[in-house]
Amino acid sequence: MGLAARYGIEGAGGTFDAFVGNPVRTLAAPILGNKPRADTGGALANVMGLPSPANAQERVVGDAARLVAGSAGILGAAGKVATMTSGTTQAVARSMAAAPVKQLASGGAAGAAGGYTRETGGNEGSQLIASLAAGVATPFAVGGAQRAAASIGNRLRPAGPPVPPQQQQIQIDIKINNALEQSGLKLGDLPAEVAKSIRQDVAKAYQISDDLSPEAVRRLADYRLTGATPTAAGLTLDPAIVTRQKNLAKVGINSKDPVAQQLGQTQNANNRQLTTGLNGLGASTADDAVAGGGKIMGALDARNARAKELIGQRYDAARAANGRSAELDPYAFTQRASDLLDDALLGGKLPADVRNLLNKAANGEMPLTVDVAEQFKTRIGDLQRGTIDMAERKALGLVRSALDDTPLLPGQQIGQEAIDAFGSARALNRKWMGIVDKTPALQAVRDGIEPDQFVQKFIVGSGGNANVMDVNMLRNSIKKSPEAMDAVREQITSFLKTRALNGAADEVGNFSQSAYNKALSQIGDRKLKLFFAPEQVAQMKAIGRVASYEQFQPTGAAVNNSNTASAGGAMLLDRIADLPFLSKIPFGQQMIAQPLQNISLGMQANRAMNVPLNIAGPAKAPAQLRARGLMLSPAALMGMEGEEDRQRRLLAAPPR
Repeated sequence: MGLAARYGIEGAGGTFDAFVGNPVRTLAAPILGNKPRADTGGALANVMGLPSPANAQERVVGDAARLVAGSAGILGAAGKVATMTSGTTQAVARSMAAAPVKQLASGGAAGAAGGYTRETGGNEGSQLIASLAAGVATPFAVGGAQRAAASIGNRLRPAGPPVPPQQQQIQIDIKINNALEQSGLKLGDLPAEVAKSIRQDVAKAYQISDDLSPEAVRRLADYRLTGATPTAAGLTLDPAIVTRQKNLAKVGINSKDPVAQQLGQTQNANNRQLTTGLNGLGASTADDAVAGGGKIMGALDARNARAKELIGQRYDAARAANGRSAELDPYAFTQRASDLLDDALLGGKLPADVRNLLNKAANGEMPLTVDVAEQFKTRIGDLQRGTIDMAERKALGLVRSALDDTPLLPGQQIGQEAIDAFGSARALNRKWMGIVDKTPALQAVRDGIEPDQFVQKFIVGSGGNANVMDVNMLRNSIKKSPEAMDAVREQITSFLKTRALNGAADEVGNFSQSAYNKALSQIGDRKLKLFFAPEQVAQMKAIGRVASYEQFQPTGAAVNNSNTASAGGAMLLDRIADLPFLSKIPFGQQMIAQPLQNISLGMQANRAMNVPLNIAGPAKAPAQLRARGLMLSPAALMGMEGEEDRQRRLLAAPPR
């Protein structure tokens, strides 16, 4: 009892000295000179005449008891502060007072391990490492026992009325559809395996909390659509979580522990998966811009050749028709043409050679046969296409209209057969030329264009001849050619990949979200929908969003982009975990080395990869503060039984 009293007084005194006694001695040193470190508890125990430890066993027990008493003092003080303050101070105080069982056990184990190492010949460095390792490992054991007890209790506790599976599934689907609404998607629009995966994640998240984050669920759908692996940073986009996860990934990837490298490897795998997704949509084509453009141009040229063939057949039939030499009424033609031009005040806009032909017809110098009239119409058409003067074009059209209305002379009715045949041929030609005029890509093929310029100018470019209407006309011209349609899809996705990787090879390219999303926006949804199925367009847009989530560093984040701190921290902790003396301590590797590795590298990675936990609503403030390490004892560094541990425990428990 005397030793217990001494240890308790010395432990409480040590806490007092740490916060009051030693700081006061340091401040007074310039006046009073350097003094030995305070030992208020020991001095008080000596005054009271309490016994001192006489052997190794009593000294080790004393070390453990002092740290337990010291931890208890901190817990009590923090609890008082929490009741008298507010805001951040209150949150920190509550965190420091949380999970007393774990903190006290951690302190006792740390003291005992350090004392045992001292009594068996260990130096001060060995004592420090042993104390830290034991203090860290103990909360794991305590937490495991608590979770085991909670699991047994959950199994023995009477279950409430079960929710019918069908009703539960309806609730889950409603939650997911509400979350997807902003992306313009519905659960039914997603591939079956993707929808199933999202339902499973949301169902597990509901076991943790009813307060699911719609934004996180929506981002989860993007990850599942692309095949990338979701993590806490990408799902929440919380600046603190982004900072911790990215810095942890850097520490882990600098380590030799494969488990610790999990986050860094996941980042790399996600980068590759985005490129893989584009390859699956056609970007892996072996065709370059010349070959791809050549296939599309080939389909346009084939359609143009077919149209010319049909039009030629119509004209051949017209030339073979009877009545080509039948005469039209020249007076009716010239009079009608003059009246139309005068009424429109366009007489002065008529080209000279057309006016000469009108005069020759009126004076009888040129026989106006069906054959001549057709040649006259061809000439008028050529002049109309060759002028940019709208008044001149209209004047020519009036003359053409008068010629169409000109009747045959009496007794020349046999000529009507030739007129109808020529009219049919000319109508087909006019219809085809209307399509050509509305399809710049087709006109370019007729005029001659280099294949390497074709895709950029008429498909993936912005404005000019790559507007939605012109691209739609291009699609109508090649839609019956599967090879050409595939070539367009391949060239679009290849263009997107080239922009995203800046021309680098798939294996070494870093996917740029800004370059990719800019290129995707340049093409636009409306053009994409002309060539891709809705689910493919959704996947391309999801690739852009996931790339943004993965590379997002929000305002307020403090990511160590220089990588210096993470490299140094990983090397130091690897060396500590590999110290030779740890293998000589009973269960040293299991209880000390491995927990140390988990602290530095692996533990938080598992938390970051837990999808249901990360979509189950925002964490409460105390849990966030604990995650930042705002604690004093080793147990606090491990994250004590709070909201996060409670959620893990609930997730592991069987559904009720």
